[in-house]
Amino acid sequence: MKVAALDLGTNSFLLLIQEKDKSGKIKTLHDESVIVRLGEGLQSSGQISEAALKRAEDCFKSFKKTMDQFHLEKVQAVTTAAARDASNAKTFLNLCGQYQIPVVILSGDEEARLSFSGALPDQASGKYLLIDIGGGSTEYVVGTKEKVLFSHSISHGAVKLTEKFIQHQPVPELEISQLTKQIHINSEKTWSEVLAFAPEKLIAVAGTPTAIAAAKIGGFDAEKINGMIMDQAELKKWLDLFASTSIQQKKDQYGLGARADVIFAGTVILYESLKRLGLKQMIISTKGIRYGLAHKLFNDL
Repeated sequence: MKVAALDLGTNSFLLLIQEKDKSGKIKTLHDESVIVRLGEGLQSSGQISEAALKRAEDCFKSFKKTMDQFHLEKVQAVTTAAARDASNAKTFLNLCGQYQIPVVILSGDEEARLSFSGALPDQASGKYLLIDIGGGSTEYVVGTKEKVLFSHSISHGAVKLTEKFIQHQPVPELEISQLTKQIHINSEKTWSEVLAFAPEKLIAVAGTPTAIAAAKIGGFDAEKINGMIMDQAELKKWLDLFASTSIQQKKDQYGLGARADVIFAGTVILYESLKRLGLKQMIISTKGIRYGLAHKLFNDL
């Protein structure tokens, strides 16, 4: 039994193909991430741009070739903030259909719950907080292995905040101050609600934490990054480094590629969350929505 789970995010498109054998063991056959930047310019225009749609189509062509190599029982995609916010979302959904990719637009809470399901370790015990920083939204989920206790989606992410507040890199103090202030305004109610549940551990998923981890070890290696622990003090060092370097330096010196221009805003969201919630460290996960979706697909078959 093989399934494909696609996470079509504001910044990245991800394709996961997994197989479940008769004993119930699940094996990952393919796991791929492509920076598409679907939400580029959405903040100001209210629409997914023609250039972004072209990048999406190019990605779909590649994903379709990959999926056709496997005999899949089920293919399912979910899309998130960009499709929720765009006035021309139907154009994007029609494009998915052209490549035989069935897609559902998730609400913020649905997005949060799938991400939690996908990222929670198999042997998890105790109460976890998951933070999923996307391009257009950020999800907070508190729960245990047995159930989700709280989830909320905030309508800001690394791409959206960069486009609104960051005009220069290195980043001037005024832009840092304005960005940080807005994150606190948007997040304070959610942070207070999270604190009421007193989570014991934090899992950070999506491109911001995994890109920082890849910069630390000199390249992306999922096995080394998944489960990596980084403390608040080390995260602050990366935040200061991203604030003090140009986009080109972030690409050349730290291998951040297409994420170089938005990594600072994403790191601010992450650091301010840890600081406000009194959490000294985070567990970095390479998993998330696509893994939660694949799990659901296997259960539904």
